[in-house]
Amino acid sequence: MQRSRRTRLSVMTRGVHPADFVAATISLATTGSHIGWTSPILPILKSPDSHVPITSDDASWIASFYLLGTIPGCILAAFIVDWLGRKTSLLIAGVPLTVGWLLIVIAWNPYVLYASRFISGIGQGVVYVVCPMYIGEIADKEIRGALGSFIKLMVTFGELYAHAVGPFVSYECLAYVCLLIPLAFFLTFIWMPESPYFLLMRNRNDEAVASLKKLKRNTSEDQLEEELEQMQKTVIRDLSDQGRFRDLFSTPGNRRAVVISFGLQLILQFSGICAIESYTQEILEEGETGMPASIAVILLSLLQLVAGLGAAALVDKLGRRPLLLSTTLLGGISLTVAGTFYLLKTELGVNTSGYGWILHASVIFYELIIALGLNPLPYMMLGELFPTNVKGAAVSLTNLASSLLAFIVSKMYQVISDFCGVYAAFGWFAVSCYLGVIFIALIVPETKGKSLLEIQEELHCKKKRRKAKDDAKNEQHIQISTIA
Repeated sequence: MQRSRRTRLSVMTRGVHPADFVAATISLATTGSHIGWTSPILPILKSPDSHVPITSDDASWIASFYLLGTIPGCILAAFIVDWLGRKTSLLIAGVPLTVGWLLIVIAWNPYVLYASRFISGIGQGVVYVVCPMYIGEIADKEIRGALGSFIKLMVTFGELYAHAVGPFVSYECLAYVCLLIPLAFFLTFIWMPESPYFLLMRNRNDEAVASLKKLKRNTSEDQLEEELEQMQKTVIRDLSDQGRFRDLFSTPGNRRAVVISFGLQLILQFSGICAIESYTQEILEEGETGMPASIAVILLSLLQLVAGLGAAALVDKLGRRPLLLSTTLLGGISLTVAGTFYLLKTELGVNTSGYGWILHASVIFYELIIALGLNPLPYMMLGELFPTNVKGAAVSLTNLASSLLAFIVSKMYQVISDFCGVYAAFGWFAVSCYLGVIFIALIVPETKGKSLLEIQEELHCKKKRRKAKDDAKNEQHIQISTIA
């Protein structure tokens, strides 16, 4: 126990200062505020006295154009992250995220809002690719897992920021308040050094040493030399084993990893997460409870922060598969309850007065339960399923697919709700979860407690290993029979 305490103290003493991580992840809080902006603002824009009158179709485009913009953002990130560097790429991403708020302030028709959301989405696409890379390359290995959860928490914080301020200020004021987040990012992150890993890739060794010294201010010279040597070995290995895009499909293990990662993204996005987050306040207003929908949204965002901390604590205790299975199933049940409520109220004319709490509880429970498993784990498992030489291509391709699916779901939610009823959209989300449970049970492996090498062996040689075990058992049985 005493040795464990000394180890943790050593990591905290010689590691990167926490403020350095916060400076980088403020970019993620900016994206979260853009995601959360639609929940309090879309009902205002759709009201009769709106200064920018919009229809339901306009609202669906405003919500979904942000997700569409992340697609070119991911492509842009793939080109600039190894050309301009991690730091410069993140600073570039802050520009469209800032311009988006300025366009919202001056918007005079829905088309300006479309442009604002699309431009902001480009910034999110870059941030989602580059920020985890930057954090992973400057973080100490002992705390890298916890920082992975912190990245998701900063997005949730940005959503909470917009949800908490939105109901109490005007349309323009909310945009100005949210504009403070990217400004804080520029003022703090511009002083951060470039990733030493990137500098070594570019043979800028002296700059890499200076960067490492700045990041790990309390580290001794011997420890710095040791870490720099490890980084150089990693760079040499990665540059000598660079994978190509077609390598993602060249082996059975990689193909299986692609199926698993794409399948998990399909389940997550078709469960309706982006649509429900974009229209949370509008959905909860149908509940007609004593609690205002805006307050319920704030409470939900606070609880999501707690759920994010819970996910970080549970994922290495319970395992990936149990969390994925349980949260997907419970998410489907909660969506079924919400869909049934809408069906009874809007289609069958049942008086739901006094029972609005059921809708509130089911929607809040859905968002909380998937925050424990289905939401963070598909992204986290990307780093476990793919070998190093194709991991970059896999992350970029999966982010592209995720953005496209999120755009489709966010757009189609309003279309289906207008033509068939909200209950039909929730029914679609629920069925996706139930089918997802079957997919996870049959296809997704457990990666808890396994090294990356063991995971790769399981993906590539599962059938061979099973046959080898059977042959070994048969051989053992023959030997025992012979001895007998």
